[in-house]
Amino acid sequence: MKFTSFVKSSALKRVGAVSLTLALGAGLVGCGGNGAGGAVAATVNGQNIMEQTVTDYVAQFRADSGLESDEAWGEWMVANNYTPETVREEVIEYYVKQDLYDQAAAEYNVAVEQADIDEAMEQTKAMFESEEAFKEALEASGMTEETYIETNLRPRLMESKLAEAVANAENGGGDEALLAQAQSASDQFNGAKRTSHILLTAEGDETDEALQARAQALIDQINAGTISFEDAVSQNSQDSGSAAKGGDVGWNVLNNFVTEYTDAVAGLNKGDMTASPVKSEFGYHIIKCTDVFEVPEGGITSLDQLPTEFVDALRNMQSAAAGQNFTTWYQEYRENAEVTVNPMPEGLPYAIDIAPYQKAAEEKAAAAEGEPAADPTAQDAQAAEGDQAPAEGDAAGADQAPAEGDAAGAEGDAAPAEGDQAPAEGDAAGAGADQAPAEGDQAPAEGDQAPAEGDAAGADQAPAEGGQAPEQQ
Repeated sequence: MKFTSFVKSSALKRVGAVSLTLALGAGLVGCGGNGAGGAVAATVNGQNIMEQTVTDYVAQFRADSGLESDEAWGEWMVANNYTPETVREEVIEYYVKQDLYDQAAAEYNVAVEQADIDEAMEQTKAMFESEEAFKEALEASGMTEETYIETNLRPRLMESKLAEAVANAENGGGDEALLAQAQSASDQFNGAKRTSHILLTAEGDETDEALQARAQALIDQINAGTISFEDAVSQNSQDSGSAAKGGDVGWNVLNNFVTEYTDAVAGLNKGDMTASPVKSEFGYHIIKCTDVFEVPEGGITSLDQLPTEFVDALRNMQSAAAGQNFTTWYQEYRENAEVTVNPMPEGLPYAIDIAPYQKAAEEKAAAAEGEPAADPTAQDAQAAEGDQAPAEGDAAGADQAPAEGDAAGAEGDAAPAEGDQAPAEGDAAGAGADQAPAEGDQAPAEGDQAPAEGDAAGADQAPAEGGQAPEQQ
């Protein structure tokens, strides 16, 4: 659970913008890394993070989350295994990461241009049904378009550009690297086949024999010219996804088709259709080979020689590798940075005593288990009656958790000792590719790998090393 992203993610979930919880869930609307005056919470290579900046950040989180009362705040911390100390540590680490990104951007000569922001905003808005729906999602998350850009979009773009710059500087990148990947995969690409299919499934109590006969009759009609393959797809195929694309399911080297389908495709040339229906666990397929890729004589010398889908798959692979490399790079960069976190001062408004809320959580958990909660002030009743007292003179036995394990675990254990749950040094490679939380859950903001340019969502389909996309259904 990450403190720095809880509010924005859950708010967007509530308005149904599930597809964008990652994009809008990267952090709170807080002050910049350098506040004016006051105590210094931490320094990053000599650059100050002010204590007031951290305090304001926490205050904003509490206000957005409805946790402004000490009672609500204390209960939230206990339920989520936080203490005021670990809250402070996590927020400081958030700003440490932002400062290190800014410093690295200067080193690698990386900048986010307005054109980058405009393009990303168009992609973001396209995830919603309308401009109004996007604005509603922003409002529900307590943000304006401007604050979304500055606190979420711009940092994600910066991280993406940094990842690309690091990849280019350390391992090579760009189109030259893509071409090298294509050349190394040329044997796998050679002879790749693109296919379309019609999937027929049983209707009502239709027997397998009847279904097979219906599929064969459709093949005969297509061969006789009484119906085109495309019309047969739109009128008959039960695979709605491919039917919307004329039956197209893409290239076999970029997909992991079921064995029966793969075997049938192997015997087809461009323009061929299976002479009989192909049975699989999904039903009966009528398969047509629509294209075959042959490596040119002399090998692959340009990306233009490849089908667009191959280049996209290679680019996704490159993005995934860049993201992973960036995670490693950031960990090393963080470890080599001069980061000093100063002791937590007294009297901070969010640093309340959480002991009463820990006790209340334990009592609630004990009640749920049907056991009495341990009372730290009471003497053990049996010991008072002459029964054996706890070892080492422990008169109360209160330090022991109720039956069936630590009862506090049912509601969220008592907050850990000072320093627990602080992000490890080097955590927080990025926030742009966080997993979408369930309703009300928290999306990670520190430590999740952000993909480089073009999000490696399609990396599953990468052809190199034999990696292939999910099974075709």
